[in-house]
Amino acid sequence: MAELAGLGADALAIRRARVGIESAVIAVIGAAVVVLLPRFTDWSVPWWVVVALVAANGVVSLWWASVEFERWRWRLDDELLEVRRGVVVRRTSLVPRNRIQNVTTTVGPLQRRFGVVTVTVHTAGTRTPNVAIEDLDAGHAERIRRQLGLV
Repeated sequence: MAELAGLGADALAIRRARVGIESAVIAVIGAAVVVLLPRFTDWSVPWWVVVALVAANGVVSLWWASVEFERWRWRLDDELLEVRRGVVVRRTSLVPRNRIQNVTTTVGPLQRRFGVVTVTVHTAGTRTPNVAIEDLDAGHAERIRRQLGLV
């Protein structure tokens, strides 16, 4: 039986990049609040409060992304595809190989930059949900498709 594999280093890098983008958006919104709120209301927010909130959000988000990255595991063997993930709520998806009908890969612009893809395994039957592995190395995604004979 094959061991559970984790995601590659590029998956952690893309997750950190997403945190950076989200923090930049939050910083812009916070700056708008600091500038515009006093103009339209009697309230004001000190700039240092916004900076502290953005910094705290960034630190917590980076930590969360790292923990989530460490919890992703997957395995494909002769019998089934197993995917484990989750930080607070741990989820394990077991998909028998004979139920797998199709494998699709999607790549967003940021994923393309880091060389990772999202692999979605589509299954037969209505009770079995599709299983997705986010930010998987493109080489591993191609190997999954070849092992399943879906290339």
